[in-house]
Amino acid sequence: MLFSFLVLFMLSESSAICQGWTDLRIRLLPDSSFAVIEAKPGEKIRHCPHHDSNGKIDEEQLIYVLGTLDRETWLDPANEQVAGKHLKNHYDKFIAKVMKKGLHGSVNINRAKLIQLVALPQIGPVLAVKIVEYRNTRGLFETIEQIKNVEGIGTGTFNAVRHYITVN
Repeated sequence: MLFSFLVLFMLSESSAICQGWTDLRIRLLPDSSFAVIEAKPGEKIRHCPHHDSNGKIDEEQLIYVLGTLDRETWLDPANEQVAGKHLKNHYDKFIAKVMKKGLHGSVNINRAKLIQLVALPQIGPVLAVKIVEYRNTRGLFETIEQIKNVEGIGTGTFNAVRHYITVN
């Protein structure tokens, strides 16, 4: 009986897009950990997890779900805007704290987490995720100029970050 319930629980919810969180961890999160929950007969779709099981915001995950929001599949497209607004409110509070502290030292783009990358000028969640995905698929950056190979980073963005980044 318990096994049947567990199987039903595991199959009745769609997985959200996450970075570094196991599917089981996501499934065990309370509904309050997600930005939007959609439902259709026999299925519950929980979008954009950004709170841990204790209700604390996981800032790395928050940035990731904001940076990949356009990859979610929505039953009602209006819910993407609802989720985006909810996540942006959390992000605005987070980034205000980051900006108040300011950058201390350079950011190694080969090892930086998303929370470090968004502290750079002109780098928001979308570009931060693209930088991490680029280095994960293509390997480490050998020079700081190679960051211009990341889709969305042109000369202007490079000029804004070049004095703050390193590769070693």
